[in-house]
Amino acid sequence: MKRVSTLIVLLLTVAAMKPANGFSCVEAKLSLLACLPFLTSSQNSPSSACCNAVSNVRASAPTKPELREACQCLTAAVGEFPNLDKDRAIQLPKLCNVDVGFPLTKDIDCNTISL
Repeated sequence: MKRVSTLIVLLLTVAAMKPANGFSCVEAKLSLLACLPFLTSSQNSPSSACCNAVSNVRASAPTKPELREACQCLTAAVGEFPNLDKDRAIQLPKLCNVDVGFPLTKDIDCNTISL
């Protein structure tokens, strides 16, 4: 029960922090948790929930500034998980048929991406 109430508080906090328009790094990271089984090699392919999350994250960053913010957020997130399969992170958008506009790797300069 404690986990459920903690999750509810976390979701309410994220909902309160979500900007009216624009990209939310916290929301993107939370939605992409559905991809962890694939990214940590415990699942052979990304789930539909994971691919939906990838698609939603891309849709939340339609402008160049938001796309750069998404790039900075997600490349930092890739570096935060030591057991993340870096090759799978790079393959994820293609496997989900989503062009996110940049590779999911911590080695990209987000200032060089364009729409």
